[in-house]
Amino acid sequence: MQDKSSPRKSEYNFLAHGHGKTAPWIDLVNSQEWDTFGRLTDHLNNPAWVPYFLRQWHFASPSREPAPIARLKTLRAALRKGSEALFRGKPIPPPELRVLNDVLNLRGKQQLFQRQNGLRIEFVPDKSGWRRIQAAVARSFVETIADGQSARVKICRNDDCRWVFYDQTKGKTRCWCSSKSCGNRERVRRARARDHH
Repeated sequence: MQDKSSPRKSEYNFLAHGHGKTAPWIDLVNSQEWDTFGRLTDHLNNPAWVPYFLRQWHFASPSREPAPIARLKTLRAALRKGSEALFRGKPIPPPELRVLNDVLNLRGKQQLFQRQNGLRIEFVPDKSGWRRIQAAVARSFVETIADGQSARVKICRNDDCRWVFYDQTKGKTRCWCSSKSCGNRERVRRARARDHH
């Protein structure tokens, strides 16, 4: 079903749904979104979602190339299974590693860039387009977990939500995508259960 809302409203919805905050890989994983009641929306099926994703993460839109939705869904599935494994304290399964390595396998070169916080070496692929975007998304996942922060990759405790997030709390104690929605709903459930006993 196409989103017929205005571009401004669509962009607002992109951000209001929790996208655009942490890293491109988290947005791609959460593009398959359960509404906390178990109803699924696949944002990759909405032609308005991908342009906001590209804009939010400063990816150049490949104008002559349609979005490779099937390949994006394959990458999304690998990232989802990889994040679920990390959340359970397990290694990323070999099939998902193969998908990630395939996506990351681009020709290019290392270049030194002056950034706000000093010099940084970055990989610059030879070609632009969707392969480069997919590699950048996969790289954002690798960068999240490569510096020993994989324990901060969490999945909302609400089984009807399963939103993936990066826990920035000092003690790594966050367990809900949002304390206002899923966390609050669980607190209400527990209070009702106590009242019935």
